[in-house]
Amino acid sequence: MDVLDRVVVAVDHDELLDACREMGAEAVLTDPAHPSGTDRVAEVAARAEFADFDVIVNVQGDEPLLDADHVAATIDLVRAGWDVATCATPVTDPAEWRDPSAVKVVRADDGGALYFSRAPIPADRDGSSGPADTEHGTFLRHVGLYTYRRAALERWVALDEGRLERLERLEQLRPLAAGIRIGVAVVDVAAPGVDTPEDAARMERLLEQHMNNHTVTSA
Repeated sequence: MDVLDRVVVAVDHDELLDACREMGAEAVLTDPAHPSGTDRVAEVAARAEFADFDVIVNVQGDEPLLDADHVAATIDLVRAGWDVATCATPVTDPAEWRDPSAVKVVRADDGGALYFSRAPIPADRDGSSGPADTEHGTFLRHVGLYTYRRAALERWVALDEGRLERLERLEQLRPLAAGIRIGVAVVDVAAPGVDTPEDAARMERLLEQHMNNHTVTSA
């Protein structure tokens, strides 16, 4: 991605390390006991060779079709003053809205995250609206991408696992509950992530199609 100065793959197994290096990717072996991706990224960021990077991006492995523009949008938010930034995309499908594997986020008026949940939020008490609501940005699916200020990343991983994080199994609730400000960039379209075996099968088909569309042939 041209928006990044350096790309490093943080892995937790020698087999993954070898696979990355065979493809020419820079990779770093990290502690397999890390409870979250952010803890893994923080270990890499703390190494001396990465000390000069003040803005750190975590592109998670379950978002293989993430767009570079989405990454750029989160970097812009951090540079504008947010501690951490992520992104989200509108939900229009009621089934996706109710699916616990699709994480939802509600934003404040300033664009900051109020809450992340596997539950269908926000809930309309009167039942007169839902994810087909035409008001842009009301019903949002979280996209697994984080950009951090270095100080915010260091503070995040120093926190104990929180009760909301344990309950929802969502790592971003740990810093949010502690007062770390998370800006949310809303993007029009984002490819689905991989959270279930069905998602993995669908993603394999999408990746195969993507590779076929970008294959260069010569006579």
